[in-house]
Amino acid sequence: MNTQSSIVQTPFGFIEYDLDEGGLDELLNHFTTNMRDHSRRVAVCAALMAEYAKESLHWIDIPAGTDIAAVAHLGGLCHDAGKLLMPVMATSEADYLKHPVYGAELLERHKKALFDSEEEAVLVLEMVRYHHERPDGSGFPYGLRARDIPLAAGICAVADSLDHRIYSAPLPRDSSAAVFYDIKTQEGTLLYESAVGCFELAWPRLMEQYARWGRHPG
Repeated sequence: MNTQSSIVQTPFGFIEYDLDEGGLDELLNHFTTNMRDHSRRVAVCAALMAEYAKESLHWIDIPAGTDIAAVAHLGGLCHDAGKLLMPVMATSEADYLKHPVYGAELLERHKKALFDSEEEAVLVLEMVRYHHERPDGSGFPYGLRARDIPLAAGICAVADSLDHRIYSAPLPRDSSAAVFYDIKTQEGTLLYESAVGCFELAWPRLMEQYARWGRHPG
């Protein structure tokens, strides 16, 4: 596959990215260290939760035969790709609210290099585009509500929230019970109900994973 060049127009000018046959690695290489580490943790957590997605009432949203855990992992890796198009000097909230759209547009341009199938591309792009939507309509960029949010995007939102909750918390760290309660209290308002259900089922495995990363809640 030939190297692809993507020149993306943003409010801050034109920014160019080259994605070749190693497209995903090329994409991750543009991330800052913190952004790359966060994305990898979100990917693992989203995949763990997605393994329980068949328990969700909204499993119907997922095409038959889909390896939802693999898709969730890929979406987790890519979920913040739009931040690559936000220069450091862009500090306004209005600018930040556009990063899911920018990310989806960038990945759409290179879906042949990044994804194995059109079905996979659709699900991952949904995760990127909608992972900041909230069931109560307070999210962005579209203000979707509840059932209008794809399950895969809801899972990504929970994984993203969990990782920020654990890694952004000041020391001493909260107990694992406090972290669990904090995510649960957002169910149905800031976090998609079905996705929180997957989180509950995956909880012991999620804590085991954070222990391996040396960041298990106190």
